[in-house]
Amino acid sequence: MDKLSKLDIEVINTLHELGIAAHLRGYQYIITAVKQVQEHPDSIHAMTREFYPAIADIHGASDKAVEAGIRHAIFRSKADDETWLRILGRTGPMSNSEFIYTLSEAIRIKFALEEVS
Repeated sequence: MDKLSKLDIEVINTLHELGIAAHLRGYQYIITAVKQVQEHPDSIHAMTREFYPAIADIHGASDKAVEAGIRHAIFRSKADDETWLRILGRTGPMSNSEFIYTLSEAIRIKFALEEVS
């Protein structure tokens, strides 16, 4: 089993806080997606053309399965609006790209604040 990075641990903890179940395929896709955004922030702007296919290659899935898996995982979140607001700074329906980018930014800010303190 691969060693988890600080980023992996933070994404996993955040997904747990949001009530996104680990058994959902989208759970793993989201972890990979956030790591992709952290490494290549502009990749989020080409979701269907580049982003989903890259994640699909890593997981041996189709890009449509990745898109649907992420959407399903977000939809199945068990967290209430207050939790979403505390973690991501917003509530309500989000597209996959909004969710991934917002989650990625929340984690990036958390890491930056840890460095300052």
